[in-house]
Amino acid sequence: MPSLHMFLVFLAADLALKLTPGPDMALTLTRGMTQGFRIAWLSVLGTFAAGAVQIPLVVLGLAAIFKESPRLFLAVKLLGACYLAYLGIRAILRSRQPQALAAVAARGEGRAVFIQGFLTNLLNPKVFIFLIAFLPQFTDPARGPVWLQMLFLVCFSKLSGLCSGATFAYGAAQRRGLVTCRAPDPG
Repeated sequence: MPSLHMFLVFLAADLALKLTPGPDMALTLTRGMTQGFRIAWLSVLGTFAAGAVQIPLVVLGLAAIFKESPRLFLAVKLLGACYLAYLGIRAILRSRQPQALAAVAARGEGRAVFIQGFLTNLLNPKVFIFLIAFLPQFTDPARGPVWLQMLFLVCFSKLSGLCSGATFAYGAAQRRGLVTCRAPDPG
């Protein structure tokens, strides 16, 4: 397992990334503000469920590759650090030119909303690139199997994503009245 210090650094970095806008957050906020908490929550559950596909692909695939090539492991860590720096610079530049939230998603209920959340997360190549770039930064082969460390970290990240997504869905639903001229959604 990662050291306590490394895990705390991971927590801080993961939280910062959860607060960075992206397609999942735009979908959740849009659904919450236009359709209420229940619909936004279904979107969040869909994005969370995509982890059932992403986690095995990333964790098992990367671990097998890294076991065979420690140099490749180092290269991925270095490339990952560069990618994270690139994301940080882009976020800073975008924050200077705020843009409107994506167009309101078409109305949908239940299963269709869940599937949209699932596909939004699963088909976003940035999620895989991010997982590949981010997770190795917080692993240490000297502390045990890399795949087990990555599994722990990605599962924790996905669970915290479920919690932050629920928070965004609830907050957006409470602001629903600003968009629709109605009282806030009680749930």
